[in-house]
Amino acid sequence: MTTPNTLNLNTREQKKMQTRQAFFNAVLDLCMMGQSFASISLRQVTREVGVVPTAFYRHFDDMESLGRSLVEEELGEALSTLRNGLQMGRTRSFDRQIAHSIQLFFASIDEHPRYWQFLVSERFGGSESVRNAIAAQIKLFAKIMGEDLGIQPAFSHINSEDRRLLAEAGLNLFLTWIIDWLDLTYSQAHDEESDLIGVSAKKDLMLRQCTRQAQMLFYGAENWRSNEATLLPND
Repeated sequence: MTTPNTLNLNTREQKKMQTRQAFFNAVLDLCMMGQSFASISLRQVTREVGVVPTAFYRHFDDMESLGRSLVEEELGEALSTLRNGLQMGRTRSFDRQIAHSIQLFFASIDEHPRYWQFLVSERFGGSESVRNAIAAQIKLFAKIMGEDLGIQPAFSHINSEDRRLLAEAGLNLFLTWIIDWLDLTYSQAHDEESDLIGVSAKKDLMLRQCTRQAQMLFYGAENWRSNEATLLPND
């Protein structure tokens, strides 16, 4: 049986989560408009949320704590959903596996543009805690992707460390596409139908080119042998 105290507790917790989400949204919106996370002040973000600065400390210790939580909770969930959906490591079939994976990646950017813009902009940004949190998410993504590649018959002859390196190379390649993809949508207003057609054509071209890049990388890796020595110039 639900008691009045339980209802009050649930309502307070819900309001707390809504306010916490509002802080995340404020940071993402400000960064999407061109600010770096390091340039956003506590007073600025509380003003955006519509609360007094003291209310901030009910949720976070400082701005670094806010940034780290944003990466771990919001971006982490989006990356987890993408990892679960990607087909890069599934058993090879005839359904254009890499093409589907790249298409899904761009669909994720379209669905969560603020998350991806924040990730690539702050990956090497001025906040150490945010950089570290993003690096941890990328490392986890590459680790799981590398493990998934082990399912793929084409990569079964490659050892686990080389599969992880291949996954990191693929992920780093994907991340270089994000800003260009976002620019096609957000760099200008597309009010006229001709503009929309032009953007659609450019996105289709970019999708095809990026898919080809990924195919070159992963198909080429099929010929790699893990017993190959990697020699440096002075070796």
